[in-house]
Amino acid sequence: MTPIAIKLEEVVKLYHLTRGSKKENETTDHDAAIKLWLHPAETTTILNDKNEDTSSLQIFTDGSKTEQGVGTGIAIYRSGIHTNSLKYRLTKRCTNNQAEQLAILK
Repeated sequence: MTPIAIKLEEVVKLYHLTRGSKKENETTDHDAAIKLWLHPAETTTILNDKNEDTSSLQIFTDGSKTEQGVGTGIAIYRSGIHTNSLKYRLTKRCTNNQAEQLAILK
């Protein structure tokens, strides 16, 4: 099946669930397997006595919601030098938490 066909199938199932013609064994949510995720304790950087970070890659993320809109941003540093910035404007329906989470995912 193509990705479009899979997405269409999901939309059809959701339509049937929300319109009352659902099957008993179908649900709108399901468990997703987490594969190859490292535990945060295994990826944490420990600073030396001078409080200098020894890793060569640093990524900072942020998301926010104001009256002007919702957005998310990412700043990437290599060896302490800013190399790239990414920013995304989201629909006003998104929450601050969703903006924060999207930044992490991107």
